Amino acid sequence: MENFDLDLSLQDAEADYNAAEAQAIACGLLVVNITSDKIAWVKLIFGDVDVDNAKQHKAIKLAGELFDETKQQLQDSNMGFDLLLPEEDESLYARVTALQQWCSGFILGIGMSGVKDHKSLPQDSRELLADITEIGTEGEFDLEDVEQSEEAYAEISEYVRMGVLLINEELQPLKQSSLIH
Repeated sequence: MENFDLDLSLQDAEADYNAAEAQAIACGLLVVNITSDKIAWVKLIFGDVDVDNAKQHKAIKLAGELFDETKQQLQDSNMGFDLLLPEEDESLYARVTALQQWCSGFILGIGMSGVKDHKSLPQDSRELLADITEIGTEGEFDLEDVEQSEEAYAEISEYVRMGVLLINEELQPLKQSSLIH
């Protein structure tokens, strides 16, 4: 799913969250409980749903597809999960901001899933959640050295992606039967 299309649709529908945040919240919910309720997630993303609003109806359809796609990616034994972030042709500032929003949304989703105390989670998950929280609340990044900043962005976004997969594996282990061919 393209971030740009979903972002525009969410914006037109006056949703409470952008595409990166919406996917991140879904991820936070799903890594704790893969059977999380899509309808409850949609209500969170859109707040009050107006069934007569065509723009909102279109955005809800796209958001529902995002939820299903995210769920499928998290269950992919080939680690096919990707963060829904702006493409490389967007400014570095826009991509870093979206990554921070993604991290904040993921932490929100974890909390909304019922996890109130990270101490109850496995050690690696706790450490990764602390890192993701810090990335989401870091404030402004120094973007003066563009090449170095691009490398740092790529490394941080990959760290977050792999961290989400590890948290997912610790909290929702893949079924052994799906690994046997």
